[in-house]
Amino acid sequence: MKKVLMIMVAVAATLLMSFITPDEKLSVDTGASELKWTGHHLAKSYSHWGYIGLKSGSVSTDGNKITGGEFVIDMNTISNKDLEKKEDNGKLVGHLKSEDFFAVDKFPEAKLVIKKSTKKSGNTFNTVADLTIRGITKEITFDTEVKSISKNAVDATAKLRVKRTDFEVMYGWSIENAMLDGEFDIEVKLVAKK
Repeated sequence: MKKVLMIMVAVAATLLMSFITPDEKLSVDTGASELKWTGHHLAKSYSHWGYIGLKSGSVSTDGNKITGGEFVIDMNTISNKDLEKKEDNGKLVGHLKSEDFFAVDKFPEAKLVIKKSTKKSGNTFNTVADLTIRGITKEITFDTEVKSISKNAVDATAKLRVKRTDFEVMYGWSIENAMLDGEFDIEVKLVAKK
């Protein structure tokens, strides 16, 4: 009787496992993916923008949705694209890398870890993730639009609004800090492949 029961349990477990499909894991194409940042002055009177490079990353998918992901951001690659004068451009980038903002010498990497994704409508998903900047981790929520997805590739976009004070990204003097918008934007173009 015990043998029959053991065989039935083994068969049931095998059948159950055949219905569970593991998430597909894809590698982020760091050359084709983009992170565009935009920082605004108070009342959005004017802004600066540029790019930050991805060092590495992976995305997990299940059918037509992103179920997880981990992205390492190379903070040393911060660039500015709106200032044409080399001196002004270098000054801004240097300031962004300084202790006043991202303290890149101490924190050369930032990280985003997707925890869950829930369908909103069409190809738009509500994404919950942990964002780490300057060694501080906070949960954030943002919309992700999946342009195309298969077991071999993902093409998606997202826009994150990041509250800079949550990560101690503050200009040192209170008057200048007050002149900056409390949030900055990161627009993501994500390309991942098998």
